[in-house]
Amino acid sequence: MLHYGYERRHMARRNKQSPRTTQTERAYGALKRAILRAEIPEGVFLSEAEIIERYGIGRTPFREACNRLHLEGLLEAVPRRGYLVPELSFHAVRDLFEARLILEAAIAELAAVRASEADIEELEGIAGVPVRKPGPDPEETVERNSRFHLRLARITQNRELARILGGILDQTRRLMYLELCSSRPHASAPLELHRAVVSAIRKRDPAAARKAVLRDITEAQSATFGRAPLPLEGALARG
Repeated sequence: MLHYGYERRHMARRNKQSPRTTQTERAYGALKRAILRAEIPEGVFLSEAEIIERYGIGRTPFREACNRLHLEGLLEAVPRRGYLVPELSFHAVRDLFEARLILEAAIAELAAVRASEADIEELEGIAGVPVRKPGPDPEETVERNSRFHLRLARITQNRELARILGGILDQTRRLMYLELCSSRPHASAPLELHRAVVSAIRKRDPAAARKAVLRDITEAQSATFGRAPLPLEGALARG
């Protein structure tokens, strides 16, 4: 009876909080999409009044969403000024690629060992499904690239790897959208590079999977910096 009473109180409390939770989640999702898709420019402070009016959310959900995005590194909190969309500096982008190279090398190897047939088929679907529009679709390329690499991480069955990479991929999406906005099309992750990763995983070849995913990331790095891979990348590729 004590357990039943606790469950009833817990469910009542959860149901009472659900409308606010829904508003907070809606505010969080809308703001995160706007930041990642570069709809809110770098270096701009969020206008609370404008955001509340645009998305039809309350002040408390707005602030809770901003706090969550701050913890994820997508917003910067400035005392007495509010929340700022931080710029992606050269060093931040360099760190982003270095982290991906180190982390995804291990992810690819684990995925080659742990992937099920269903996992491989899903990866093939992401890498091989044709774009909906005729000709190249840059936005779809950005989103598909993120889905592919996040799915690869989840195949490892290691929740910490997937969680860490998820945050890094958010910043990668933001970088790619910023490049689109600056009329610098991102050549990252052409489908043949993703298909090479899937092929290596289907063969249960960790070394080949590692090599394929590193090539994918170094292609993205070269497109961003316009030069050959950094020494770290070369060392990882030889490892």
